[in-house]
Amino acid sequence: MKRQITILSLFLLIASTIISCKKDETSLKAQMMGRWTLNRIVTTGYADERLNGDVNYGKTTDYIDYKSNNDDQVEISLSGNRTIGEYVIIYSDQFSMSINDGLNYCKINSITANKLEFTAKIDKTNVTKVYYLSR
Repeated sequence: MKRQITILSLFLLIASTIISCKKDETSLKAQMMGRWTLNRIVTTGYADERLNGDVNYGKTTDYIDYKSNNDDQVEISLSGNRTIGEYVIIYSDQFSMSINDGLNYCKINSITANKLEFTAKIDKTNVTKVYYLSR
């Protein structure tokens, strides 16, 4: 009887280990993780109209990379100028990014395996940016 209990306990331990190592593919963080090509940013809300507009990117030097490390870092490169900040998942469709222009509260407009679109509102301003990304 002890042998059966030992074998059953060992089986349960192995099964729980395998199940706990299952890769998370459904959470917002898991879907966002990795490098995205930055295609365009539509900016509105600046008092100086020259700062508003629709800017197209799309070169290999234009990207947003949501790092898979424990620091939740985000790296943004626009025309070769890199910025490193942090991001935090708030809800299943919202996150925040702390980058060079301040704290951005972001809401996912759409996300698939190949496309990500989100709207970011810069804290304590009327500035809104819509980001269009692809893989």
